[in-house]
Amino acid sequence: MAFEIKTMEGLGRLGMISMANSFETPSFLNIYLRDTSLLSTELKENILPKQSNELQYSLREANLLDCNKDNSQRSSENSYPTCFLYPSLQMQGKSLDEMTHIHDFFPKEYRKSLAKLDAYHLIPWDLPNIFLDHINEYLQVIQNLTERNIINRNLIVNLPFSRNLEEILQEFTSPSVGIVSLGDISSLLNHPTFLMKYIMVTKRKFSPEVMIYAPGVPSFYIPLLSYLGIDLFDFTFLTTFPKKEGNNAQVILEHGNISVDYVNTINRVRKALKISKLRDLTRVYANSYPPQKTILKIVDENLSLEQQASLYGAETLYCTDDSDFSRPEVSLFRDRVKNRYSVPSYTEGIIFLPCSARKPYSQSKSHTSFRNVIKRSLKSARHSVKEFILTSPLGVVPRNLEYTFPAAHYDIPVTGAWSVTERNLLAHDIEQLLAKCSDSTVLVGYVKGVEREVLKNVCREQNRKIHLIDENITSLTSKEGLFQFQMLLKEKFESLPRLRINNQLEFLRTICDYQFGKGTGNKLISDIVQIRGRKEIGLRVTLNGKHLLTFRKSTGLLTLSIEAAKRLHGHSANVVKFDGDSIRGSTIFANAIKEAHPEIRINDEVIIVNNQNEIIATGVAYLPGKLLVRMERGFGVKIRQKVK
Repeated sequence: MAFEIKTMEGLGRLGMISMANSFETPSFLNIYLRDTSLLSTELKENILPKQSNELQYSLREANLLDCNKDNSQRSSENSYPTCFLYPSLQMQGKSLDEMTHIHDFFPKEYRKSLAKLDAYHLIPWDLPNIFLDHINEYLQVIQNLTERNIINRNLIVNLPFSRNLEEILQEFTSPSVGIVSLGDISSLLNHPTFLMKYIMVTKRKFSPEVMIYAPGVPSFYIPLLSYLGIDLFDFTFLTTFPKKEGNNAQVILEHGNISVDYVNTINRVRKALKISKLRDLTRVYANSYPPQKTILKIVDENLSLEQQASLYGAETLYCTDDSDFSRPEVSLFRDRVKNRYSVPSYTEGIIFLPCSARKPYSQSKSHTSFRNVIKRSLKSARHSVKEFILTSPLGVVPRNLEYTFPAAHYDIPVTGAWSVTERNLLAHDIEQLLAKCSDSTVLVGYVKGVEREVLKNVCREQNRKIHLIDENITSLTSKEGLFQFQMLLKEKFESLPRLRINNQLEFLRTICDYQFGKGTGNKLISDIVQIRGRKEIGLRVTLNGKHLLTFRKSTGLLTLSIEAAKRLHGHSANVVKFDGDSIRGSTIFANAIKEAHPEIRINDEVIIVNNQNEIIATGVAYLPGKLLVRMERGFGVKIRQKVK
């Protein structure tokens, strides 16, 4: 068995399982019961009379009932990864002391199938709390046996929940484990804190190539659990909670144990992952289930999911409620503006403007009017004034970053009413910006409503003077409003110095700092570069006749040439070390990556160096930096340009 990650969102990953057949994850384990003694008496009475024949039929068709038979011909019905569930040790009458070989965990009559079948085998574990005091012994036995008996990661270790799980797992390593089963997860779905601990401790401990399996969960939890990095599910919830007379819940079964609702939900999750919409799907489901909403809030407050966020996306980012204000893409943008954006030293004034429905803002009718007024009023003095857009959920957007994702790609419902969360986030970002400005910087706000109120309050708390237009102006785009704006600019900025600034250079340097780290803009883009095009359609930058970089409007970011990599190397963290001297083909696989900086994000432009720290290529990261060095399979970096 081999597992590789194709794409990610949050902790969720679209992966590929390579066995005799390949399967895409998130997916289902098709569970076969090896012994009906696993089922309770009630389930035997209610379920088995209806399903036992179908179960036996599936096993017979797959040639799995008789372990001595040839298994080369598999049933076409077996369209999901197969898992064999064995009786617990207690039911087999065994103890951990008797385990001397990995096969000892399984009944004697099934041991021959363990090495032959292209399937997963669930190592038995007795889940009642009375046995939790043996978990350390259990894991130690598993580790000792799997280290001696490598069987291609086809084992599933069933991990029960314990409040000191992190301590218990501290010494556990097992190279043969392909899947970790969170056996207690269904009992923790209404306990968000414990659920989060259960999942996160497990994911931190095990390699990202180990899949996480959540048995017995209802279908409406699949989007959220997928977002948290669960790879595999099953249909046992349906057999645990069968439809009874008088019960309104509709359970539709096909082929005995496959639910249409489950299959549809997992297909939605896969599609959402492919187009970076899993967060949106998760939010839709969570809005109907309060515990999920709580979990999502805990996730945003305690996990750095922006580490897995893509630097850009192709789809519109919809922000419809408070849970979207802390989503990874938004957090990544706000964090980079805070830590990587610098107000130019020659800035004498700042103008705060409202957002617009059309993105980028400068292409909207309202901002076209605002900028025409600024140009007419200040003429060349406008170069010493910087514009910032106040918006939710991004806070403060510098004009030079309005093309970046998600500033040019988000959409929110416009009601005029701001929540407390929105107000606080905006106030915080204004404070962060003002901290970068000198006390003498002249501040003007052409905003009204909540933005005006928040801006005024922040400036008052910081004892900063802010010049605002009349709050009774009916519309910021009206002739009256624009006239007042013009008069305000002439009055407050009349003594500003007249400067000649290359706006395109400043624009590119600002994006470079945002993308590659603070200060990299001046290192990469000198005053003598040649720039062709317009930012509205794209820019191509050359230096001494050599291509340096390209600004793409579609992403709002820069693409690197080898020449640019040479100028950036040593000043940016976007470096990947390739374990070799030369690259063949157009892709570097993860197992060939020796080092990658943890600040690298999905779709980040990276500089590729060899073991001698020499630049050999530039490329685009398929995975975040932390996973580039942890994964042993799958794509790592797509090559953009090689050293010739």
